[in-house]
Amino acid sequence: MVNLALEAAQKYLTIIRGVPINSWMEIWADGAIVEFPYAPSTYHKRLEGKEAIFDHYKSAASVMDVLEEKPFVVYPSSDPLVVVVEASIKFHIKSTGKIYDQDYISVVKVREDGKIVLYREYWDPVRVLETVRL
Repeated sequence: MVNLALEAAQKYLTIIRGVPINSWMEIWADGAIVEFPYAPSTYHKRLEGKEAIFDHYKSAASVMDVLEEKPFVVYPSSDPLVVVVEASIKFHIKSTGKIYDQDYISVVKVREDGKIVLYREYWDPVRVLETVRL
């Protein structure tokens, strides 16, 4: 049986590889929620609904280039519609010229049809602040 939550997590990361935002939006349920619990106060901590998700991510691929991506580490859960994924990605940030090297822990919950209803992403906010500032 295909793990729908893991498949959704893999599709989520395709946005950083330049997948067009309109096709990428197909992975989301209408009332989906994205949370960034460790985001600095000047960043979004919660996005609610497809429109907010679209607005937040619409320029993601254009502001950075992926330099290195390590394979996922997957932590299955007792709920087949939930998975925890660990990812490490290194980017070049175009606006600052800096390298952004980040580790992510993501909790992904999907509906029975595989659409994401919750994507909660944990990352180090200090790395973000050091990289995006000129």
